[in-house]
Amino acid sequence: MKLFILLLFCFPVLAQNDANTEVFLFDINKENQKIIIENGENISQNLGYDNQPSFYSRDTLIFSKTRKNQTDITGISLKDSNSFWINNSNVGSEYSPQRIPGTMDIAAVRLDTTGLQLLYKYNWKTGVSSVLVPQLKVGYFAFLNKERLIAAVLNDTAMDLMLYDLGKDTSKLLVNNVGRSIHKVPGIHSMSYTVVNENKNLDLYILDLKGEEPKSYFLVALPIGTQDYAWLDENRILLGAGSKLFIYDILGESEWTVIADLSEYQLENITRVAVNTDATKLALAADLLTIQE
Repeated sequence: MKLFILLLFCFPVLAQNDANTEVFLFDINKENQKIIIENGENISQNLGYDNQPSFYSRDTLIFSKTRKNQTDITGISLKDSNSFWINNSNVGSEYSPQRIPGTMDIAAVRLDTTGLQLLYKYNWKTGVSSVLVPQLKVGYFAFLNKERLIAAVLNDTAMDLMLYDLGKDTSKLLVNNVGRSIHKVPGIHSMSYTVVNENKNLDLYILDLKGEEPKSYFLVALPIGTQDYAWLDENRILLGAGSKLFIYDILGESEWTVIADLSEYQLENITRVAVNTDATKLALAADLLTIQE
């Protein structure tokens, strides 16, 4: 069933409970300038925490998946639906897997059984890991290119946004009290991040990295209760709230607009969202309304 743009919208307050999430995959199509989200499928089909999807390539998705009481990095080929594991270790759990630009390797946050939390690099073929960013307790991150990344680094009470240069081994504090959703903006030399505002909600900012000094610009407030978003393209932002998907068009009207209600797929509490490079596939994490065997 095709899901067309709805005229009315509201923003339910979300409880961010990710303990038993599933990863869903959808097709993104366009008809007469309308965005259509269709052909949804639960591709994790697994009890436990299955979350944080990102596109390794146009036709390959990676995410964190529960296995033997921990989470490991799994991948799935969208061409033939074959799934595979990237790593196999018992020292800890991996989160937020992403491809390192310009390489075949994957970066992920690893939380060891000892409590140590660092950002690691994983070899795509062997799964062998090595520390990518030493000392910093990275919670969330995104790459500008293979040398530079921004990361939400945990402190005693919140998270700070840091700019890290792998080649120079340097770090720079950018902003205090940031959120978890960090992304490269498609097509331009900029990143995006969120900051907790005075009302304890999140504001979205653009970080321009073209010049010698990073510059930040306020873009829009996220709907109340939401934390996660993704870029559909250079000008449009996608996020989920409850069972609905919303879009904000930088060049359009200054409001979040519903484009789909996915309740027919028996999902709710959409959190993480990811879009592939040509905006033909959407992956998201959500709770199931009913347990599917």
